[in-house]
Amino acid sequence: MNKNFDKNKREGNKKALIYFILLGLMAVFIVLTYAFYVPGLKNNQRRFVSRYPFLNPSSALIDKDNLLVNFQPLREALIRKYEKRDDYLISLYFEYLPTGANISLNKDEKIWPASLIKIPVAMAAMKKVETGKWKLTNELVILDEDKDSEFGTLYQKPTGTNLTIEEFLKETLAHSDNTAHFVLLRNLDGDELEDVYSHLGLDDIIEALKKAPKAESIDNRITAKRYSVFFRSLYNSTYLLPEYSQLFLGILKDAPKEHLSRGLPPEVVFVHKIGVRTDEAVFADAGIVYVLGRPYLLTVMIQKKDKMPAASGEIEKLFEEISKEIYDYVSEAK
Repeated sequence: MNKNFDKNKREGNKKALIYFILLGLMAVFIVLTYAFYVPGLKNNQRRFVSRYPFLNPSSALIDKDNLLVNFQPLREALIRKYEKRDDYLISLYFEYLPTGANISLNKDEKIWPASLIKIPVAMAAMKKVETGKWKLTNELVILDEDKDSEFGTLYQKPTGTNLTIEEFLKETLAHSDNTAHFVLLRNLDGDELEDVYSHLGLDDIIEALKKAPKAESIDNRITAKRYSVFFRSLYNSTYLLPEYSQLFLGILKDAPKEHLSRGLPPEVVFVHKIGVRTDEAVFADAGIVYVLGRPYLLTVMIQKKDKMPAASGEIEKLFEEISKEIYDYVSEAK
């Protein structure tokens, strides 16, 4: 009995020692990083700015090979395959985030964004959290007027159900729940939503968005390029502070692997939001693909020209082909 006790005690002490050694190594790594690596980056950036005062300081932090990617062959291939089709209208916007190089297909064609419109509403809600007007742990209530059965399951909850703001954000962003979207929208002032659009230069569509969200007269159609400003703002943390942009994108990271996700390797992080509007035969997906050293923004909005239901798997195949072609090019380009 005593021998077993002593043996267990020794093993426990050994595990504790290993644990503290690992903690110590981690602490040393963090200290060395902040003592040498981070200051080194700052010094490199200062030297770059001193030498090239008219250039973007972030250029000092980007590998030169990732700055010199030629996207003309990709542009020509995408235009040839997808810009003028008899069956589908495709509005596409690609932006290579390290340099801003971009490709647009049907850049003037406006398409219903469907559930993509949940992004700016959620950004306005997150801004209230950032400014301290709300806390993520505060609760909001589901009313009859909020319930919408088209997407999500919250409409099944009894009227009067309370959920936290964080739960509503996760439902509207990761699961595209319409009821969660309408709860957040109802609790926002018009000027709070307007602030998001004004900040991003989308003033011309503010008036329509201030109308009742379910009114048939609202025309929220937008091009893929213009819609992409929401994800660019989140990536660059221009509207929300870094802590809240990170939290926002972290929620989107858990969105289902659909549409453009199918053309990406499973290990590649894709932070995105999909949208579907069945009555207009519209399908959309927008987000950021985090290729190591070569992240890019991609928005693809597809509408069947005859507005009839697409053949089974046809839409998903189209998204997959577009996504894979772009990913392969970005990740392999010399």
